[in-house]
This record gives sequence, C-alpha cells and structure tokens, in this order.
Amino acid sequence: MSKIDPEIAAFRRHMADVSRDFPPFETLPPETTRQLAARARATLPNLPTPGVNTNEGQIENVSPPMRYRIYRPAGEVTGVLFYLHGGGWTIFGVDTHDRLMRAYADQGNIIVIGFDYALAPEHVFPTALHQITASISTLVEDLSEEIGSLPVFLGGDSAGANLSLATALVLRDTYSVRLNGLMLSYGVYDSRCENASFNAYSSPEYMLTHDEMIFFWKRYIPEATSRTHPQAHLLAADVHALPPCFFTIAECDVLADESHAMAHKLQEQGNDATVRVYKGATHSFLEALDVAALARKAIADQLEWIASKS
Repeated sequence: MSKIDPEIAAFRRHMADVSRDFPPFETLPPETTRQLAARARATLPNLPTPGVNTNEGQIENVSPPMRYRIYRPAGEVTGVLFYLHGGGWTIFGVDTHDRLMRAYADQGNIIVIGFDYALAPEHVFPTALHQITASISTLVEDLSEEIGSLPVFLGGDSAGANLSLATALVLRDTYSVRLNGLMLSYGVYDSRCENASFNAYSSPEYMLTHDEMIFFWKRYIPEATSRTHPQAHLLAADVHALPPCFFTIAECDVLADESHAMAHKLQEQGNDATVRVYKGATHSFLEALDVAALARKAIADQLEWIASKS
C-alpha cells in the first residue's frame, strides 16, 4: 500500500498525465525543457487571491540582469519574503511558482518578492548565487521606505532552498542585510546523492529520482570536483550565526535525509532550526496547494512560523 497521501498522489498522477508525451528532458535543449515544464504547471488550478497586487521589475546591476515580481497583499503588511523557486537550478521561474507566492502573500499578509534567477546550464554556479545576494541588497535599499521596518525572510523550495541557505551564508559574511529567518522546503544540501532516502524514494511516483538529481547537479556544476564547494554542497559549510530556519520536509522524498542532516548541523552549531515532516508528502508537494489539504497545512505552518519570528 502506498505511503503517499491520496490527494498528493492524485496531484502526481495529474502531472504525469499532462507530461506523458514529453520527450525525456535530458534529451532536449534547455529552453524547450523549460517551456514544457511551464506548460505542465499551467494546467494546475488556481485559488483566487483577488486582494494580491503584483508588479514586475528588473535588477540591472547584476550579471545577467534579473527579473523579479512583487506580490503585495490587500491587508496590513507584516513582513517581507524573498522567494527562490525550485527546479534543479535549470527550469521553472516566477511564472511556474506564481500560485505558491500568491498564496504566501495572501494568507500571510506579507510582501513576497520572487526572483527569476539565471538558470543552468547557460549560467552555472555561482552566477545565480551572486545575482540573488546582490539583488536582495539592492531591493532592500531601493524599497527601504516600504519595507525598511519590516522583518525580512528568505525562502525557497528544492534548489531554491539550496540557494536560500547559500545566500544567507553570503549575506552573513559580506552584506549588511539582516534576515529574520529562512524558510527551507525540501531542499538540496548534499551533492553526493547517497543516503537511505535516495534508496527508498527514487521512483517517478515520488516526483524526483536519483538520476534526475544527478542530472541537475551536473547542469548546475559541470565539474565534479567543484560540487563539494560549501556554497553548493551545504553540508560542508560553516553555518554558525545564521537566522532561524524552518525546514519543511516531505517524508517520501529522495532529499528527506539531507534535510534532516542539514537541520541537525545547524542545531549543532547553535542555530534555531525548526523541523516539520509531512507524512505522505512527496517532493514538490507544496505545488499541490489547490488540491491537497496536506500542502495547505504545510503553508499554514510556514506562515505561522514566519509570524512567530516577526
């Protein structure tokens, strides 16, 4: 009997159905892969968020210039969340994660700023990391009249969680931006891809496989010896003096063990790390927010944690 939550399983079957005729992504040009991935996500329903207003801009003082989208809720704003989408550093963007960012803004009464950071293989590590760190510093200054007194959070899912934690390391050491917390959802922290959760959950029914994760790492950091860099292989990083972290861990995910290991390392080095494991959840389960109560519960837990750190 499957361990997967029935509504999450239905979400996974839907994604499999709409992408059934797609060629294997590793055989396609990167831009074609992104178009197909976006087409599949465009078939998902949307919860209405009529009170959320959006506008877009572009950061010009980074290379390459980076598009961003700001989500502003209708009510009194209580904080700011910079958000980094997942997709193995190679696919997705603010459009594919629009539903999730709207939900955070609407349900949390927070300003959400999503980044379309540079994707691999055209732009490999550490291009996106440099873009993101510089862009956060720029926007905190440029929007100081609006967000100057608000608590600032940074978060992301999967590869976006990896970039969020790596960004926090850079901000800690080289920038004056103070983060109130990191919201890390089923993140990537270990370039070795060797642990029990990879053995247990590496099949398409769990949304992410061992081979796919290896493929993503090769696209992000082509040179194998460079994949141990502590700003990518974060289990090797010095993680002292980081802001509080909230780990959203999917039980049935190849990345579950490295999320536990990362949280444990943070705690060992004196950080505040909260861990929530969602039984029956697979990788990418937050994308099922419109169809699965488990995803909505996780989002509510995340926003409750943000409120507690504000």
